[in-house]
Amino acid sequence: MVWIRAFISAGLLVAALLLVDAQYDYSLRPIIGVLSQHPPDSILAGLEDKNYSSYIAASYVKHLESAGARVVPILIHQDDEYYDNLATSLNGILFPGGAVSITPSSGYGAAGRILYDLVVKANGKGVYLPLWGTCLGFEMVTYLAASNTKWLAACDASNKADSLDLQDGYLDSRIFSQMPEDSVTALRTLNVTANFHHWCLTPQNFSKSGLSDEFKMLATSNDYNGLEYVALLEHRDLPIFASQFHPEKNPFEWKNDKSHNNIPHSPEAIEIAQSFANFFVSQARQNNQSFSDEEEEEDALIYNYEPFYTQDTSGFTQVYLFR
Repeated sequence: MVWIRAFISAGLLVAALLLVDAQYDYSLRPIIGVLSQHPPDSILAGLEDKNYSSYIAASYVKHLESAGARVVPILIHQDDEYYDNLATSLNGILFPGGAVSITPSSGYGAAGRILYDLVVKANGKGVYLPLWGTCLGFEMVTYLAASNTKWLAACDASNKADSLDLQDGYLDSRIFSQMPEDSVTALRTLNVTANFHHWCLTPQNFSKSGLSDEFKMLATSNDYNGLEYVALLEHRDLPIFASQFHPEKNPFEWKNDKSHNNIPHSPEAIEIAQSFANFFVSQARQNNQSFSDEEEEEDALIYNYEPFYTQDTSGFTQVYLFR
């Protein structure tokens, strides 16, 4: 943990780049696992074959690929050995947004708990394995970090574009120490974050839960009723990050009905999305794990699946479906 703390306290991109050079064989070919979840009826509605057990919105895949990573879908309802193998083969893990339970009552929640514990365990052994949670993934990270306790409050922040209220000390974070200055300015002054959530972590609950001992609150936003909530978190010691907003939607989701007509697509919003993608993939480059051989790697990659067009019935333009 000493060298991890050194990276965090320094907050220097130079250190990360030096590590990339030292791990050239694998750090320039990062592979990130994206956790799947049970598909809602809206996704399956337009398909003749509805026999699928999980899905991933293609926007998450494109988001990571845009920054130079490849993606492996992480399936639900698998045995511990499956998740153990992925945790020692991947260079990073992403918990996406969605509409299922964050508790073990769902496949997403059950797999998320296993993966979160594996990430913490790996970093405790000196393996730099980063994790990002988006929206529902943000909520699951806070639930798991708070000893499987929900500290969320009901809120109204669906189909809402917002700026961020950056908190004291944000420049000392890993996220913002690497973000271009014009992107930081856009985040503070323009409505460039896409929000689609009905549960929020208030700053008060962030403190009461004890999460403030482990995480830095980097930014807040407000829902339609003026309720302030935590929008962006970063673990103080481990490479665990979470956003309540959806950076992947800005460039890759195009639904435009009354429930999805506030996704920001401005040039500044696209640059913001790319900044977050670049950051997390840069974190994954600091991990030099790999699959046991090329065949295992190729079999695991998302390229073995084709995306379905689902925008007519769901909020996602495209999704990947898994049996």
